[in-house]
Amino acid sequence: MKAKRLWWTLRTMFIRGGMKRADYARKNKIYAHVGQNVAIQSRNIPLYPELISLHNNIVIASHVVFCTHDVIHLVLNRLPENERRSYKFKERIGCIEIMDNCFIGANTIILYDTRIGPNVIIGSGSVITKDCEPNSIYAGCPAKKIGTFEEFVKKRILNESSGDFSTTVHNQNLTEEEVAKAWADFNRFHSKR
Repeated sequence: MKAKRLWWTLRTMFIRGGMKRADYARKNKIYAHVGQNVAIQSRNIPLYPELISLHNNIVIASHVVFCTHDVIHLVLNRLPENERRSYKFKERIGCIEIMDNCFIGANTIILYDTRIGPNVIIGSGSVITKDCEPNSIYAGCPAKKIGTFEEFVKKRILNESSGDFSTTVHNQNLTEEEVAKAWADFNRFHSKR
């Protein structure tokens, strides 16, 4: 399995686009489940991917880490007092499930035995140590609930319709006008501080 995981990781390095990487994972049955409209920006296949289930309409940003196991048993089995015991600690494993309509921000760490409910946004750099309830926004280390999904959607509509914030409809290709507006918005925002 180690060689297969290495091959999958190498292969995903050359697949452009998160949706295509998710399609590859689904086709090759890398994860327990990969639903429809899933984008996986990360190019690293985690250890024990068969313990990860991804439902529908999910975006997993870059450098998200899925911890499906721990390795503390290696330390515990080498303790000096353990030499006198015959007990051998084992590697702990657990599942991770991400339900429908979720966004997982860049550099998030998700620990085993956690479920992220439907309609959840996870802020970048968060550490998920327990289940995330549906229709919520979580951020921090450890992640805590900071708002609701519906509040976020309403605020995003208001912000985008006001024209005060830079947006693009181009996927990873900005026009010169969009770059100029982004810098103008940035400078206007920071001049108010």
